[in-house]
Amino acid sequence: MSNFKTSNLAALGAQPALSANRPSVMIVDDMDANVSVMATILRPHFHVIEAGNGPEALALAEAIRAPQALACIISDHRMPRMSGVQLFERMQRLLPDARRILVTGYLDIDAIIDAINKGKIYHFVAKPFDAPEFLLTVRCAAASFKADVQRQAWHTALADLHSAPPPALAALQRQADDADSELAALEAQLLALRSSEAA
Repeated sequence: MSNFKTSNLAALGAQPALSANRPSVMIVDDMDANVSVMATILRPHFHVIEAGNGPEALALAEAIRAPQALACIISDHRMPRMSGVQLFERMQRLLPDARRILVTGYLDIDAIIDAINKGKIYHFVAKPFDAPEFLLTVRCAAASFKADVQRQAWHTALADLHSAPPPALAALQRQADDADSELAALEAQLLALRSSEAA
């Protein structure tokens, strides 16, 4: 059973300011306790949508009125009815730009190959996970998503250069550069955190 509230879905589509300031993420896991832990870690930083299984996640994704607002999908791998990799294959068609993070306690080589080749995942998170590293991983995914959105806006503006005033292009370039800088800083933090844990 999911803890998802339909008001969260409405807010995602109806309030673009929320998605601009607090990226939206979807958590998919058949264990309520796992959803609760991940949501507790992420909720101060993200707008969180929760799903209890793959089919429910797909239904929620199809109902989102602004699919470009969903930055990241975090899914457990081993779930009944649909695995995390199977979910990501389907999500890739629905939300191609959303970053996909696979959470699993069973890192076997077949799952890794499938996740990379079929699910096009952004990152693996092994259970049990470290909360600060998990949060930073999701923040990196959201920053990567944001950087791509800004870059796409920049390229669209360039394509329409004849109708866009130069100040608007300069602002888009600054936003794209800021998004790239934010991503680089978060990835550096994640690398430093992993290095300190390995030492």
